[in-house]
Amino acid sequence: RLALPRKLLLLIDISGSMKLHTADYLKLAHAAVQGADRAEVFTFGTLLTRITSALRIRDREQALARAAALVDDWDGGTRMGPTLLAFLSVPRFSAFARGACVVILSDGLERGDHSDLETAIRRLSARAFRLSLATPLAGDPRFHPATAALRAILPLLDDLVDGSSVKSLTEVLLSLARPSPAAA
Repeated sequence: RLALPRKLLLLIDISGSMKLHTADYLKLAHAAVQGADRAEVFTFGTLLTRITSALRIRDREQALARAAALVDDWDGGTRMGPTLLAFLSVPRFSAFARGACVVILSDGLERGDHSDLETAIRRLSARAFRLSLATPLAGDPRFHPATAALRAILPLLDDLVDGSSVKSLTEVLLSLARPSPAAA
């Protein structure tokens, strides 16, 4: 029996708190778009930006420059919950999540009320084949989800994984075809 590859959806947090990881995440996203037939990439901070078309350019430097020109909210704040809800409110965008392996690359540090984040993650989880949060915070062996927002979404995730390096993220992306233990 032939197994068709799943769609891959990367949602990359480009807020100021993620500044140290943004360049590596975008390079990985470029490789994913180049290597997978059905990969979609969005960035989010306070806005949502689809950068898939830019990442289809073979030359990585040109692709990243084009992607950078599309994004208006680099290194600013983050409104993860409202931005993910905005993603889900556009039918052609939310369709990308249906049956896909969805990986959110973010520290997940939603400040204030996290009800929008919890609602968005619940909806993404219902659409996705597999929903993972790759956080650079998980690179620290002492890490445990301490914020109210992370604790609230943890039961809705299939994976909470190390997003602190390209190596760890590559391992995550390559593992997506296998079943996952619950994140909790």
